[in-house]
Amino acid sequence: MNDQLARSLFMDYLYEEITEEQKANLESYLQEHPQLEKELDQLRETRTLLQKMPEVDPAKKLLVMEPRNRSFSQWWHEAVTLFPKSLFGKAALAAAACVIMLFIVGSLAKLHVETSGRGWSISMGYSPTVSEGLSAQQASALLKQIRQENAAMLSKYARQIDQQNKEQLQQVVNYFQKQRVNDLQLVDQTLDEFQQHTNYKLSKTNQYLGQVLQTVSLKDQN
Repeated sequence: MNDQLARSLFMDYLYEEITEEQKANLESYLQEHPQLEKELDQLRETRTLLQKMPEVDPAKKLLVMEPRNRSFSQWWHEAVTLFPKSLFGKAALAAAACVIMLFIVGSLAKLHVETSGRGWSISMGYSPTVSEGLSAQQASALLKQIRQENAAMLSKYARQIDQQNKEQLQQVVNYFQKQRVNDLQLVDQTLDEFQQHTNYKLSKTNQYLGQVLQTVSLKDQN
């Protein structure tokens, strides 16, 4: 059992909707984890407080009323009451109505307004120019241009890849040449050390032989 599984069993444990095996496992796990047992106690206290809260009366029922039939005069009287009473409100409403009417009339008459360096120009019955697309010759020329650009791009990419491969190969060759020079230097140094060691041994051997011959010569004279 883990903490997540233990927390998932808390509500079933409080409402006694848990099996005996799960209950025993949960209680054993809570004894080893006091923090989880504290969380369970807090849930138990919350449940107790909720049980002590008073019951709330249900909300009042919603009454649905059928719409009443109104005459045109009643409808117009109610609509008039929605209009603004002040002079500024009436002027604003009239201006908005004029703008809306202007947009409607302009849309029906295909009104077109254009600005230029010489001023404003207004025309009626404007129809925007619709592009019919490319001709067969234009499409062929465009396709040829795209192919040429793609071929140039692929050629440039191939040259870059080739140059990159050459640079990498040269780096490998330089590395092995440098390594070869280092190996030769190491061999030469080893041979030099061996030669020096050999010369030292020969010098010591000759010195020892000279001492032996001198000792033997002294003994013969005596």
